[in-house]
Amino acid sequence: MYTKNQLPAPVRALILAGDLGDGHRQAARALAQGCGRPDSPVQAEVIDYMQEIYALLHPVIRYCFLKGVEKAPSLYGYFYRKSRMNEEMSLFSKSFLKLGMSKLLGLLRDRKPDVVICTFPLASAAVSLLKAQGLASVPLVTVITDYADHALWVQPHTDLYLVGSEHVAQALYRRGISSSCVSVTGIPIRKSFFEPGDRETFRRQLGLDPLKPVVLVMGGGCGLMGKDMRALLRSEALRLRAQLVFVCGSNAAAKQSLEEELALKPTPSVRIVGFVEDIHRWMGAADMLLTKPGGLTTSEAVAMKLPMLLYKPIPGQEEENAAVLEGAGVAIRASKERKLLDQVLELIDSPGLLATMRQQAERFRCEQPTQRAWDAMFRLQAGPYEGSPAWPAVASVRESVREAW
Repeated sequence: MYTKNQLPAPVRALILAGDLGDGHRQAARALAQGCGRPDSPVQAEVIDYMQEIYALLHPVIRYCFLKGVEKAPSLYGYFYRKSRMNEEMSLFSKSFLKLGMSKLLGLLRDRKPDVVICTFPLASAAVSLLKAQGLASVPLVTVITDYADHALWVQPHTDLYLVGSEHVAQALYRRGISSSCVSVTGIPIRKSFFEPGDRETFRRQLGLDPLKPVVLVMGGGCGLMGKDMRALLRSEALRLRAQLVFVCGSNAAAKQSLEEELALKPTPSVRIVGFVEDIHRWMGAADMLLTKPGGLTTSEAVAMKLPMLLYKPIPGQEEENAAVLEGAGVAIRASKERKLLDQVLELIDSPGLLATMRQQAERFRCEQPTQRAWDAMFRLQAGPYEGSPAWPAVASVRESVREAW
């Protein structure tokens, strides 16, 4: 084992994320925190690809994306399906990526990374394009942050794909990706989701009634909650049977709207919070989770063995996430809005079903996916394509990273 003064030069890992949705960013943070000790043999830096490369355009793009998903989900789903299998990048996509080529190349020359890890598909596509033009040779690792594949994730100069389930791995194989270039690690999440604890303890820590069931309601990190959440908040039957916790994420308007509704009939059975860093404790306190089926949120819930009721999946990757999770027995898809309250009440009153779903989550989850992701990258010797460079041999420092877990 190396001492601090004997460690070899740290491996420089550049992690490119994006905040069109919170999952890409959270996966990047989890990877960076997975090697976050002062004497770590890996120096990981997280950069938001969109903010860094398209600083002026990004706020407009983000606003339009989130509004489009909220107001016209069917249109989003149409474009998702239309482009899903088409691995030939559109002229528009190529033109957009080329706008940022010189800034991205400057970033790589400045940081001089030993490996680039992308949790955001546009970043993967851009780095691959640089490699195709002979302007970069750095190993490229792509972390797919959903339980679904899409052509934008699949790029011809990717050395390694890290995926959340065997379902995604099989989809990549059908696209012609070699099994040696795919590792089923689970979607990277923070190690706090694997720390032991029981529901009553978590409830006490959060000021909740330790003996009363908890329904956790989440809309993703961007707080995409519909108006129908107010029906849950108003329900006397649900207030009597359970405590409700609404996590609104970054959506201050949704939080204010729910707080105004609660003020009409206050009760200690309802809590409304914004973005929380300790979401693992809220999940640990809950009996069930009502959520949008984003890749990161659902992976965190599976790690906590928390049964899920999946609400209004966005056509596209969220629908595919929902299908995989429902097929694994760890989640149930919510039906139409008018029946949502009945489904929540039925599930909270079905301890046997909840116990079965927790058992299925135990089988489905990947243990310590962030550690497994780093292990897979340390095993990376060379990519699948002629001329793809090898990441410097770092087997001697792998155990040092594992110690952080």
